[in-house]
Amino acid sequence: MSPGALPRALAIDEPRVEDVALAIAADAYPGLDVEACLRELDAIAAPLREQAMRLADVRALGEALNARLFEELGFRGNEASYYDPRNSYLNEVLARRVGIPITLAVLMIAVGRRVGLAVDGVGFPGHFLVRIGGAQGYYADPFHRGKALTSDDLLELAERFDARGPSGERIAPADALASYLRPVDPRTVAVRMLSNLQQIFERAGDHARALVVCDRLVDVLGSPHHRRDRGRHALALGAYRSARVDLSAYLRAAEGAPDAEEIQALLERATRDEPPLH
Repeated sequence: MSPGALPRALAIDEPRVEDVALAIAADAYPGLDVEACLRELDAIAAPLREQAMRLADVRALGEALNARLFEELGFRGNEASYYDPRNSYLNEVLARRVGIPITLAVLMIAVGRRVGLAVDGVGFPGHFLVRIGGAQGYYADPFHRGKALTSDDLLELAERFDARGPSGERIAPADALASYLRPVDPRTVAVRMLSNLQQIFERAGDHARALVVCDRLVDVLGSPHHRRDRGRHALALGAYRSARVDLSAYLRAAEGAPDAEEIQALLERATRDEPPLH
């Protein structure tokens, strides 16, 4: 896929989540054979189609999906190297059979749709989940072999987070749970995948790959803080003009931001350190 593939994927009226995930992967793997990845998803789904015609019960079909992915094919959560960036690229997940919650969820969604099973992504904070079978279905954990989650399991997950209301008031986990369990669209999945990658690359000090991810986040969201982040990475890489453009745009859009003084200093550095034209 060429530069700009992700925005084009998101511009489709009803983009498929696997297309969005593969557009993200194409940034990291130039020349990626996207069609081959899609054919592999078709092949994974093929043996389930006959079962789907016989299994009218959503739970039974969900268990068949789990058996195909996690038992027969050996997909699993990468607990040993959770922050390996390859876990965030669908092509690598297909090749290596390991991933993190969100990419394993993409796998479940894509294969489920191919066999007529509704699987929705659920943007639970800190641990992406899926909902199987629509509003009357059940929730499952892709990272743990598609394990079905009880109400108690979901509440236990919610208790790990400090939910706050608009005025900063604390919201009880049981009250916050409904908002955590809302299905999300492919655009939201893309943003979360990109945000994960940004954190991984920034933690590793990999400014070049972090810049590419921030560039995508700017494409998708256009938010000032992603322009700020892109400008920081551009500055670290010596792309002074690009850094000035982004840092200036952030200061204009986020007037009074808590980090305005810090960003102004970076902007001055970008101006001061740029070598003169000859």
